[in-house]
Amino acid sequence: MASLDSVALGLIGYLILVAGIGYWGSKQVENESDFFLGGEKLPGWALALSERSSDMSGWLLLGLPGLAWAAGLSSVWVIVGAAGGAIFQWVVYSRPFMEGRKETGAVTPVGLLAEKIPGDSLIMRALPALVTFVFFMGYVGSQFLAGGTIFQDVFGVSRTIGLLTVAILIILYSFAGGFLAVVWTDAMQALLMVFTLIFLPGILLVQVLSDPSLSIMGSLEASGGGRASWFGGATGSAALLLVGTNLSWFFATLGGYPHLDARLMAVRSESDRRTAIVVSTVWGVLTAIGAVLLGLLARTLHGAPSTLEGNREMVLSFMVTKHTPDLVSGILLAGALAAMMSTADSQLVVASSAAAHDIYNKVLNEGKEFSEKVQLRISRIGTLVVGSVGLAIAYFSQNLVYTLVSYSATGLFSAFGPAFTLLFFWGDNLSKHGLIAAFLAGPIVTVTWVTLGLTNMVTVRLVAPPVGFAAAIIVSLIWPRSEQPSSQPEGVATMQD
Repeated sequence: MASLDSVALGLIGYLILVAGIGYWGSKQVENESDFFLGGEKLPGWALALSERSSDMSGWLLLGLPGLAWAAGLSSVWVIVGAAGGAIFQWVVYSRPFMEGRKETGAVTPVGLLAEKIPGDSLIMRALPALVTFVFFMGYVGSQFLAGGTIFQDVFGVSRTIGLLTVAILIILYSFAGGFLAVVWTDAMQALLMVFTLIFLPGILLVQVLSDPSLSIMGSLEASGGGRASWFGGATGSAALLLVGTNLSWFFATLGGYPHLDARLMAVRSESDRRTAIVVSTVWGVLTAIGAVLLGLLARTLHGAPSTLEGNREMVLSFMVTKHTPDLVSGILLAGALAAMMSTADSQLVVASSAAAHDIYNKVLNEGKEFSEKVQLRISRIGTLVVGSVGLAIAYFSQNLVYTLVSYSATGLFSAFGPAFTLLFFWGDNLSKHGLIAAFLAGPIVTVTWVTLGLTNMVTVRLVAPPVGFAAAIIVSLIWPRSEQPSSQPEGVATMQD
């Protein structure tokens, strides 16, 4: 095992670096566009790394290796779905997001929807912003709790102290540097994940291949449980259901997560977009393969130790401490905390943009004029308030956190996915009534399906998004658009209110 001093050195060093990035970011932020969208100051490769890190992060480092260790070869279908959807989103969706932001001047995903669809209805902003805020609060709270758990496991301190330490740091550097600080922090984390999930499994794979007594397939077959089967030992309809459930992650990223949409909106040019496509594709494919391979190698080299039997998400830390020098172990274990932070900060900034910009500025204070300095102040106060709400939920109501998380992913992409997909590829056919229908039907079906326990029979990911699409299309056909969208940029409209 790595020494506590080495782990502490890696962890504290990372936290100091994050704080430094937050301070640097605060000096680059001059207005609301800078704070929520980077103000065209970010290169395509950094946005790509940030988008992939924010999306995969803790799931890629902790969840996927654990799933591969527990389930075996059938876990591959998860990465085919998730990585395939991410690549498809960059190739197909990034251009309309980029061009939509340039056309409207929108600084938030919710703002982009409201500006592109005519109707001048406050509910078109308020409802998507409310969905964003509510579901992201569960995500943010869960990441705070995960940070507290990591501190507890590594240092033996109470989870409360760890939770407060991590939450306060995330809130402060997001408050200071906004989107700029978050993207650069995420990009740094993405590079650390490359080292963890490519080089470590690569070295261990060479070790296994050079030892005639070791065999990945042999170990999976010996462990039973269908781990050596691509379908987990299932046949017929059960095999199709397994594959379909895992491949359904393909649709999750198709405009369905506002914190990822913001990175596509922030792309500066077609050249940056092409660079981002290449970077996100290479990074996504290699790290996903590495994460699954790490789990399979853990089964091959160590079987089923009690540590992993008790908590399969310990695969990464178990393998790192077993197979790397102390100092390297410390740095890579700090990466587990960094992975959680890369998701929490991204969701915090987008949730605060929904609260501060879309609800406070555009709904509650419709028609009021704010200077750039005041807008920036409101944005930062919004981040502080939203972060504090997330911290309070995590601290006082852990059950609420876990309840919200069970709904969050599908609740978001069953509304945002249909909205942006139809907006971009169904054109003027999507009406404001159809948009509202998607944001009502998708989340309501998600919450109902999960609450009734039906997701144990058929995953809600195969149910709620089609309902969101159907609702948007049917209602748009019944109540079509009656006017053309305004071409006036959001920022200009704000200053003329």
